Amino acid sequence: MANIHQLIDVVFTKLSLIYGRDFLGRWEGIDLSDVKGDWAHELGGYEGNPAAIKYALQNLPNKAPTVLEFRAICQRAPAMEVAGHLDAPKANPEIVRQALQAAREAITRASK
Repeated sequence: MANIHQLIDVVFTKLSLIYGRDFLGRWEGIDLSDVKGDWAHELGGYEGNPAAIKYALQNLPNKAPTVLEFRAICQRAPAMEVAGHLDAPKANPEIVRQALQAAREAITRASK
């Protein structure tokens, strides 16, 4: 799994290629590592859902997005599919019987 800073590097590369100076020029005179740090902060949590980042990169607006606009696109990503339904495990009847017996004995001892 990629960390958020690796994802931000991918995002910046893609947005720089698509929007060029319209994207990078927005931060002229500002240390780019500070800008990327802010993007990492605003997009924190998406390292666990890189599909949302991918969705945003595939659904970019015509104008270079701000971090808040990019995050809003990520939030519109379709929910991840869960790989099926798992049934609850079956209880072992012998363990259930032993637990109930122990509970009954504890209640009997406590009520004396």
